Amino acid sequence: MRAPVHEPFKTCPPVKGQDIIKENRVADFRSALASGRTLLLDGGMGTMLQARGLSAGEHPEQFCLDRPDVLRGIHADYLAAGADIILTCTFGGSRLKLPAGIDVTPFNRTMARIARAAVDAAGREAFVAGDMGPCGQFVRPLGDLHPLELYEALREQARGLVEGGVDLFLIETQFDLAEVRIAVAAIRAESDLPIMVSMTFEQGTSLTGTTPEIFAETMQNLGVDALGLNCGLGPEQMAPLMERFLACSSVPVLAEPNAGLPELVDGKTVFRLPPEPFAEKTAAFVGMGARLVGGCCGTSPEHIRQLRKAVEAGTPGVSRVEPERHSGIVLTSRQNMVRIGQDEPFVVIGERINPTGKKELTAELQQGVFTKALDFADQQKAAGARVLDVNVGAHKVDQKKTLPELVSLLTGKYPMP
Repeated sequence: MRAPVHEPFKTCPPVKGQDIIKENRVADFRSALASGRTLLLDGGMGTMLQARGLSAGEHPEQFCLDRPDVLRGIHADYLAAGADIILTCTFGGSRLKLPAGIDVTPFNRTMARIARAAVDAAGREAFVAGDMGPCGQFVRPLGDLHPLELYEALREQARGLVEGGVDLFLIETQFDLAEVRIAVAAIRAESDLPIMVSMTFEQGTSLTGTTPEIFAETMQNLGVDALGLNCGLGPEQMAPLMERFLACSSVPVLAEPNAGLPELVDGKTVFRLPPEPFAEKTAAFVGMGARLVGGCCGTSPEHIRQLRKAVEAGTPGVSRVEPERHSGIVLTSRQNMVRIGQDEPFVVIGERINPTGKKELTAELQQGVFTKALDFADQQKAAGARVLDVNVGAHKVDQKKTLPELVSLLTGKYPMP
């Protein structure tokens, strides 16, 4: 089931002709995604900006504001190389990462329009993805960032990208499942455009302990249009993870490996995998079943050009990975996944954190105290509960304040959903 779509935020009256054009582009993207054809994303942006004048320590978003001609040229080079999807230069485009003095929504609108102009000038079908990277902080309870603060920051960014004319969104290089959930919700509050989501993995999990299977099931619960992985690894190291993604995903899977593993040479990070071997190894993902491929750190238009050739040449000898089928529903947390269905093992759900008939728990909740609730959680976990059900509905309990506070405590202490 798709996540509910909220009423989009409007900053000005819609222009009917422009709305029709955008609707057609979105329909074209969804049609391309459903057609079974392979779609190519572009390659690295930071590498290209550095090659064209971005100095060490300079903020790439500020550089792109100051040199839109350089950015437009990079987009044009990727389109000429065969990319079907180019990403806006907005990886760090939220108020949590942009330098002081840059207004978030206008900045993202401008970056989207530059990418849009490059696609229009290319004279062929291609799509603009609004790029949203990680905020660089952890949300509570892992860090100090309030989830609502992140939500509002990402809404600002999404609003500008929508106004600038993107066809879809790519939430990429994510390492925390909580942030990805918030990012999807923030986009949905502004738009019903397609959403693709990509996470970064090392040694089989994300930085906060999420496996490919947990990530995929969570994103499918949220109704995203495609999911996968990017960055951190070269295509060779990424292959085992791709097998896992393709086995558990019912939506198209994407892969954007680096040009090999990073190496530190004379104080600089370099990626040594040349375009042709990169293309050969990455095209194999298409033979396995991936629907979208591209490049991340260290890749260039030449990497994408060679990847286009390799994909069109085919990948004989590569075995296709068939997705597993499950009935029922899936509940997820950062580090745990529980399937509930007729073909799944019996699941105990702990429901004692409920003030009905519990005077001591009710009194504590009325005071904003959670000692008894946490005791119940401990008891139920020890008794074999795999899921905790939480209810704070009682007389004189401020539920809007109490429920998030209690859930935050529980998710910080217990791994189960």
